[in-house]
Amino acid sequence: MLLLILQKVEAQQNLLFSNDIYSGISASSLSPTQTYINPNPWDIQIFSEDINVYNDYAYVSKGNLLGLTKGEIVAADPKNGITGASQAHVFDYYNKDLANLFFNSDVLGPSFSFKSKIGETDFNIGLFTRLRTQTSVVDFDNYFRFQNQNLSRPIDYAVSPFKTSFMNWGELGLNFATEIFRQSDYKWVLGINLKYEMGFDAYNLQNNKDLHLSTEVNAEDHDQTTATSYDIAASYVSNYNFETKKYDFKQQGSGLGLDLGLSFINKFSDSEAYDLKVDFNILDVGYVKFNGENHVFIGETKVLLDDNPNFDNTKFESIKQYLRLLSNEVYGDPNKSHISDGFKIGLPTSIHLALSKNIRPNHYLSFNWIQRTPIFENSLKRINALSATYSVQKTAIAYGFSTSFYDYKNLQFGAYLRLGPLILGSENIFPLLFNHKKLHAANFFIGLKLYPFWDNDFKRHRRAKCNCD
Repeated sequence: MLLLILQKVEAQQNLLFSNDIYSGISASSLSPTQTYINPNPWDIQIFSEDINVYNDYAYVSKGNLLGLTKGEIVAADPKNGITGASQAHVFDYYNKDLANLFFNSDVLGPSFSFKSKIGETDFNIGLFTRLRTQTSVVDFDNYFRFQNQNLSRPIDYAVSPFKTSFMNWGELGLNFATEIFRQSDYKWVLGINLKYEMGFDAYNLQNNKDLHLSTEVNAEDHDQTTATSYDIAASYVSNYNFETKKYDFKQQGSGLGLDLGLSFINKFSDSEAYDLKVDFNILDVGYVKFNGENHVFIGETKVLLDDNPNFDNTKFESIKQYLRLLSNEVYGDPNKSHISDGFKIGLPTSIHLALSKNIRPNHYLSFNWIQRTPIFENSLKRINALSATYSVQKTAIAYGFSTSFYDYKNLQFGAYLRLGPLILGSENIFPLLFNHKKLHAANFFIGLKLYPFWDNDFKRHRRAKCNCD
């Protein structure tokens, strides 16, 4: 039954640029205090897109991302000698016992921030819009490794419990940051993002106990697998209209989210730059409540997973229709699996620690650590990351290089460039340009923003009012 579900149902903002002192509202989702630390009086984000994917289930052999657009990718066929080890541009599999997948798309829409003052209190306020898509599968029991290698499936197999979630949602956020502990010799900045969450699409799939599968060879000498014992819960909602084959954009859920940040800063007395900055952030506390359906499949009724005429002879029309067919297989009633409506998906809560040290004028060495800390039952899971960045940051131009350790086992090298209003970068730059033996991860970031890059610290001081008496 798990295989039937997966056959029909088809991670991380840019840490590099977030270390840039001029990143402003662009980095507020990773560090809510960044807008206050930004020397510029205002900051407008036109758009940015950050895509990150990592998996250790499948790969494309001997290729790079740019090259994939030019050539055809062939599926692995071990029987005919087509494997990732034998030729380039083959979609092949790692065939590990456990598999992981993280996908994250983060679009920052029109957003802005500006500095203001009430009495003697300086503060920064901003508004931002985001469209986010994320899914993750952690330590999935990879039963598919047998068929991927054209090996006979085990006669008896128990798929271990697991959870996987997906969510496509929008955010409308208010950023506020100001200095606290003003009597201190150092600067302490508190930043908060209050977010209204708008849910569009989501699913949650849980295998609550060992899923027992039994395989035998049929008269045609083909493996036939049957699910014999299962406890699976599935919830979903989608804006895709299966009748018109179009996506009907509408809100299917809502919720609230919170980001909280605290920064310790040792500033130079005669400059807007800092000598040392330490950030502590708690990100994405909250959830989205959706209007979708909840289904459960519990029992020991045998469900044929291969060559099942009830599925093979039925044209797929929608997820709802498919779940009704599955319910009929399990319970003999197409409506019995649908137990209720309404479910929650937790935001990908995490802790983000950052340290940045000024090495010499405009040169910074930065370290970032992100650790996922899901706090709700059905939460998305952000990929863990350790990152070290060396960057040169000036008003109109900045560039940097990074080394990242994703999920504590995948080493990546990145770079970024900020040239006036344009920002380009990748925390995994080599797969963009150079062939990889096993291409299994990618990251790319592009942004366009308006800020006074023609201005600088010296010019602002010259324009400042002088009390010369």
